[in-house]
Amino acid sequence: MSDVFGISVSALQAFQAALAVTSNNIANQATPGYSRQTIDLTAAAPQANGATSIGNGVVVSGISRAFDQASANQLNASQSSLGQLNALQTYSTQIDNLIGTTAGGLSTALQDFYSAWSDVANSPSTTATRQALLGKAQSVASSFQSASSQLNALSGDINSRITSDVQQINSLATSISTLNKQIVISTAQSGGQAPNTLIDQRDQLVSNLSSLTAVSTTLDSNGALNVFVGNGQPLVLQGNTTTLTTVPNAFDASKLEISTSTSNGNIISGSITSGDLGGLLAARSQVVDAAKNQLGQIATAFAQTVNSQQNAGLDLTGKLGANLFSVGAPAATASSANTGAATATVSVASLGALTANDYVLSYKAGAYSLTNAATGGVVPFSGSGTVVSPLTADGLSIVLSATPASGDQFLIQPTAQAGGTINVAITGPSQIAAAGAVKATPVGSNTGTATISSGTVLNAANPNLLATATIQFITPTTYSINGAGSFAYAAGGNIAQNGWQVQISGTPATGDSFTVQSNAGGTGDNRNALLSANQQSLPVLGSGTISINNAVSALITGIGSQAQQINTAQTAQTAVNSQAIANQQSVSGVNLDEEAAKLLQWQAAYQASAKALQIASGLFQNLLTAIQSA
Repeated sequence: MSDVFGISVSALQAFQAALAVTSNNIANQATPGYSRQTIDLTAAAPQANGATSIGNGVVVSGISRAFDQASANQLNASQSSLGQLNALQTYSTQIDNLIGTTAGGLSTALQDFYSAWSDVANSPSTTATRQALLGKAQSVASSFQSASSQLNALSGDINSRITSDVQQINSLATSISTLNKQIVISTAQSGGQAPNTLIDQRDQLVSNLSSLTAVSTTLDSNGALNVFVGNGQPLVLQGNTTTLTTVPNAFDASKLEISTSTSNGNIISGSITSGDLGGLLAARSQVVDAAKNQLGQIATAFAQTVNSQQNAGLDLTGKLGANLFSVGAPAATASSANTGAATATVSVASLGALTANDYVLSYKAGAYSLTNAATGGVVPFSGSGTVVSPLTADGLSIVLSATPASGDQFLIQPTAQAGGTINVAITGPSQIAAAGAVKATPVGSNTGTATISSGTVLNAANPNLLATATIQFITPTTYSINGAGSFAYAAGGNIAQNGWQVQISGTPATGDSFTVQSNAGGTGDNRNALLSANQQSLPVLGSGTISINNAVSALITGIGSQAQQINTAQTAQTAVNSQAIANQQSVSGVNLDEEAAKLLQWQAAYQASAKALQIASGLFQNLLTAIQSA
């Protein structure tokens, strides 16, 4: 009877444990990270009985968790990609709305500004139209400043979220490390039986971590999990953690970068390309900074073209026009790691070649190199960096104050600050330069039929621009200027001198002359105002292919297209992540119908085992009664 008793008792214990495991599955059906558990039953070693051996019941050999590492890796990878796209989508949508509103307002402000020039051209001596023009100029400047300010605010928000993500990553790493220690101890104390609940908790933490940054893992023989981020940067090794930190960007202290407590300030941001943290870094460089640079490129082009035309005219006092706008110059920031004392000064040498890129100027082993800050691509340049021979590239002129130390670097930002620094530079309506700077007239005694154009300005900086010049025909086919030289006459051809240009047409007679002089006093002249009103459609960017209006439209449509592409990618990745979750749950998830069926199975087995024990007890009682009666 002892064998029957032992077998029945072992069965009762095994099926009671099976009922407990199944009940635990049902209880944790909705627990995040819980993996379905299965009881492992093994036949007990049989008992020899002469020529035969009889089974000796059942033993619980372990409790297994339904887990597939490949499915878990797929889920974590999909969560990292989704985390990145979620962050990108958040900021690209905000900037799309921002630029669509502010740049739309900027577009309207620009139209109003150029229309105000037309109003001045229609009534050049009226103070009211000039004052209205100044008001429209202020509206344009305010539109640029507002857009730039809001982009800066988004950059600050990204900094806050980067700090929060780093704190969460460090907290998760500490928790994983703590669980590692508990799992190693528990596994050793249980003779190698893995503590499934603790492992589930650890895997859930790794899953949470993967939404913040891409992770990779390795499992040690003692059950400890090692976690790596970026390009293999250790985050958790056994029970030890490496803390992530935020440090100021070497060129711009207002931007936070990622480092570690063990890397002596070395930046690892470039290797954080996935998860919410990677998305934030990408949103800053690819969306926020890119929009700010484009906005600044437009502001620079607008201010320079307006000022250039303003300088070519005369104001109501007879003076050459002063700059209508001021705008920040290109920024050149030395790296905080520089050891030399050299500084860099940058100016725009060619507006048509100006880009919206940032650059890194490096000096090493006696030679300069220039790279695109976003892509790292080499940018060709010429010059030696001196005042006489500045470094020139992409429309920029770069002068170094002295020779830098080897390894020194400078961040060149041609347009990043322009949008936020543009301002109206004049205060009085009389300073509006509506009149042409020079006027050309024939001498009254001319006998030929030649006529002369009113004159245009080629170089407002020429010191002799407003000096009176006389063009006199030596013969009908040759002329001199101020009594000097003998130049061949071609009807309609350009005649340039002292920064101005005229055209003479018709047939001159010997001795005919024309004067080109200052247009001071020409308060009714509107030539410069007309030229200023037509500037909005002049191609000034993109090597003379893109106008100010086109640049604003390109900014709006480009950011809108980028937001749409990111949104499409985010939608697709959401579907990929949902499928990865479904795959993982098909392996590890709890199916209530399946568990209910198992409950009935284990209940029936338990009742049968109890019945066997009852029968064995009855047989034993009958045996005792028979012995007592004998």
